[in-house]
Amino acid sequence: MIYIAIIGDIISSREIKDRHESQKQLQKLLNQINSQYKTVLKSPFTITTGDEFQALLFPDSRVFQIIDDIAIGFQPYQIRFGIGAGGMLTAVNPKQSIGSDGPAYWHARAAIDYIHDNDDYGSSHLAVMLDDKEAAQQINAVLAACEFIKSKWTATQTELLSGLLGKGIYEEKFSHKEMAQALHLSPSSFNKRLKSSGLKIYLRNKKAATNILLNAIETKGEVTDG
Repeated sequence: MIYIAIIGDIISSREIKDRHESQKQLQKLLNQINSQYKTVLKSPFTITTGDEFQALLFPDSRVFQIIDDIAIGFQPYQIRFGIGAGGMLTAVNPKQSIGSDGPAYWHARAAIDYIHDNDDYGSSHLAVMLDDKEAAQQINAVLAACEFIKSKWTATQTELLSGLLGKGIYEEKFSHKEMAQALHLSPSSFNKRLKSSGLKIYLRNKKAATNILLNAIETKGEVTDG
């Protein structure tokens, strides 16, 4: 069985003034994510050290949506995310992501290392590593473009993605009228903000990255139910 492993690493965690409070915020957020996406998780998001956490997922189209839910929810702090796909060599604990090991986590760790070396002047906080090096390269090129778009957002532009995530939406086709109402914006103000953000391009590229990732996993021929 091929799984998707995610490792999250809080950026500049030692510079956070109230680390205890930020860790409480992270734990509360991960509890919410574990509840919201429990059908996707083979092993839930678990804090492994003071500034790292990880989880093991079934191959699923919501992988980048989950990551953005965490990234948006943990603001103003930033997280780098490493994603890996592969098998596991040990038994998987369904209650916490501690004590398991295998290629999925090895690749996720390699992705974290990749970001350290290729963060595009601080704009990139997300990368993927796979056995299929060509697919990983394609995904990371797309993700780097997404991360660059995201790095340019103002707080009000970030609210657009936050609003969509709050409604469980993670695609470029959605009702502008409903979202404008949800964000208490006039249609013209919403459209102006949407146009300047490049959000639809961001979401379109995230979908493309998802398709490449899932196709690479499916090509392994080892994906089975649960």
